[in-house]
Amino acid sequence: MIDLSADLGEGAPDEPEIWPLITSANLACGGHYGDVDSMTHAVDRARELGVLVGAHPSYPDRANFGRKSMSMPPDSLRATLIEQITALLDIAGKLHHVKPHGALYNDAHKDRALARIVIDAIRAIDESLPIVCSDRSQMAAAARAAGTPVIREAFADRRYNADGSLVARSEPGSLLGIDEAAAQATMLANESAVIARDGSRITIPFDTICVHADMEHAVERLRAIRRVV
Repeated sequence: MIDLSADLGEGAPDEPEIWPLITSANLACGGHYGDVDSMTHAVDRARELGVLVGAHPSYPDRANFGRKSMSMPPDSLRATLIEQITALLDIAGKLHHVKPHGALYNDAHKDRALARIVIDAIRAIDESLPIVCSDRSQMAAAARAAGTPVIREAFADRRYNADGSLVARSEPGSLLGIDEAAAQATMLANESAVIARDGSRITIPFDTICVHADMEHAVERLRAIRRVV
């Protein structure tokens, strides 16, 4: 069985229809979106459907939905990540994983020092708590060096660069259509690979396939993906 995941608790209008289509969820916990009420509702929904719950912390930037890079002192970033993850943990009682959100995810993909801050924050809460990230990322490397478990993530609905990073949302063609996403999910399921933006074939080892809930036609993408994988 392939784990299908989505970033939820972010106020997207299609979220009620997405919950029954996934097996794990990354829940916003206050940095870019979310409060006690939204987290409580999401945790209750996850329990009702048997969906695994993970924290989805970010740069503390609600104005930009956590999608702009920020320069923060390491101690300040570590403190806000701990605060966000703990906020969800206090409601859920137990977390399955942590997955950084948005610009923090993309920045820590390439920046080893930033990745170490993310891992340090997770380990301050629970040394056995896994991080969800790309197998090729500096987060994965930092996690393995520290002894933190890694859940390798692939994306069905986003186009990849040749280095295994995601094409920025602001660039044309970065978001895949319904049929494109289903085709990419099929290739991931069968070959653990995708076709990158430059046409090259790159290997993407994975344990979970993510679909973004805030993208238009997210429900249709998930249904199409479930049909093929």
